Order: sequence, then C-alpha cells, then structure tokens
Amino acid sequence: MLSLTKITSSILCCWSLLFLLVDQQVCGRSDEHLTPPAATRVAEPDGYTDIVSFGDTLIAVGSDGRIDRITQSGERLPIDHNNSFPLNCAFSNDKIVIAAGDHGTILYSSDGKNFYRAESGTDKNIHGVTFNNGLMIAGTDNGMILSSNDSQSWRHLQTNAKGNILSLASNPFFVIGITDAGEIIQSFDGIDWEIKDYNKEYAGYNPYSKFKKILATQNTIVIIGTHDDGSPSILSSTLGNVWAERFPIYHDDGMICSLTSEPNGIAYDSGGDQFILACDQGELLSLPVCTKCNEYKKISENNLNAIIYLDDRLVIVGDEFSVFVQRL
Repeated sequence: MLSLTKITSSILCCWSLLFLLVDQQVCGRSDEHLTPPAATRVAEPDGYTDIVSFGDTLIAVGSDGRIDRITQSGERLPIDHNNSFPLNCAFSNDKIVIAAGDHGTILYSSDGKNFYRAESGTDKNIHGVTFNNGLMIAGTDNGMILSSNDSQSWRHLQTNAKGNILSLASNPFFVIGITDAGEIIQSFDGIDWEIKDYNKEYAGYNPYSKFKKILATQNTIVIIGTHDDGSPSILSSTLGNVWAERFPIYHDDGMICSLTSEPNGIAYDSGGDQFILACDQGELLSLPVCTKCNEYKKISENNLNAIIYLDDRLVIVGDEFSVFVQRL
C-alpha cells in the first residue's frame, strides 16, 4: 500500500511540473527560446570551498589548500600553514576549527591562526566534517567514517554506503550525511549507521536527485543538489525518514520564475527562519517557511560555493577566492 506521504509528494511533483510550464509563459519565454537549465558542474570549485565562524572571525578554506581569515567586512587575511592539498570542508565550535580535504588531509587549530596536521590514517578524500556529542566525525570517499575525540588522531569505520560521502551535518539528536550514490546516511552515535537509497525509495514519486550538500537545524534537515536535467533539487525533512521536495519558485517584477543554477552551499538564517542557497552564477535564493515567499538575488558572475549567517548579515565565498557580504 502506498503511503500517504509519498502520494502527496507525487502530487506536489506533478503540480510543480505544471507550475513550471506556466512559468515559461508568465516569464515571457517561448518554447522556441527556452534557456536550458544550467549544467551540473563537473570540475571542483577553483576558489573557496567552505567558510565557518570561529570566535570573532571567519575561516575560509580553498581548493589549493588555502586557509584565510575573513573579517566580517570581507577582508582576507592569509594564514600560513604547511599544506598544498585542496581543502573541501571545515567545521568549528567554541574550542577548535578543523579543515579537511584531499588525500586524508585534516588540519586543526585552537586559536584560528596556527594550524597543525592531524594523523587521519587515510589518503581518501574528505568532503564533510561535523561534531556531535563530543565526537568529531568526518566522511570520506568509499563510504568511510573517521571519528576523533581530540581532533589529532582519528579512528576508521567502514559503512555499507556504496558512494563517496559528500557532506555531513548534525543537530543535538543525530548525525546525517549524503553520498554521490544518492544515499542518505544517519547515526545517533557516530558508530551505527543506517543507509537509505533515496532515489530507489522515491522512484516514481520525486525526480532523481544528485546530492551536493546537507544542513541540519534542530527542527529541519535540507539537502540540496540537482536533478538529471541540471535543475535544482531541494529536499527537506524533520527527522530524516520522510522527504518532501521544495520548489525554487520566486517572483521577479510580478513574473513567476524558477531558479535554474546549481545550488552549492546552504545556510540557516535563524532570525528570519529561512534557509538561503548560494548557487552558481552568483545567485542567492532564500527559502522562508512561506513557500510562496522565496526571494532571488544575483550578487556576482562567480559561482558561489559556501555561505554562513552571522546575526544581521550573510558572508558568501566562491570561485576565484571571492568574498561577498550581504546585509539582511
């Protein structure tokens, strides 16, 4: 018997397709001149890949192993360190900041200025790192999980995931991640992992999705990526077991339009209770609770790779080591 949730998801998907067809007309585009969705990016970003807050400053990591301090006004202050491998992700809390990347690279710092190399014990690429209940957790290629209590030495755990782990997130209740095989992995202790094949489970209900990034707040989990045609995929869930698709529709001068660029980063604006996507082609899209109140903004021609919310502003980093500060 089909679940009510999946039937509802299927109906919403069909409605979205109809809505987008209407969008083609409302935005003034004819069938002969439709702009195809932006192609999914193949190459890794050339520039900043992630940004985190640490103390009174920001730390951005980059594709050439670069680590910079970023002031809240957007000024870049290079940090000297002994690494040239690409850095793909970063994590911070009130005690430590971690940067991780290719060839098992893990760097840690307790002051945000001096970084030291950890013994990861692997040469697998690391794309996600998070923290939960005193345990630092990193995800690598081939579905491996690394964990540490002190950030300096890391234990290995091979999950049954078929894909490479692309991103990890956590809230007070669990750790959750995604792979490039369309899997959603979840753990309550960082040791036992449940693995679900999203595309297999939702086949016939939601379009096929290629995951990119995941973010978890206390009440909501959001996964961003692309569909097979390159159009944005935005999924949300409360507990990680039932997923609904959110459609990137927005209004522009009275016209109904849809985001077509690939989303790369996501932040949560707690003040406005909204998620904000950083996308290719310098585009931002806000997703408030009101599904009809999405807002679009273009701030650059560069691809935007990561975004962070700080009180009354957003700091966004992207290709060519670009930095943008946007007040809310």
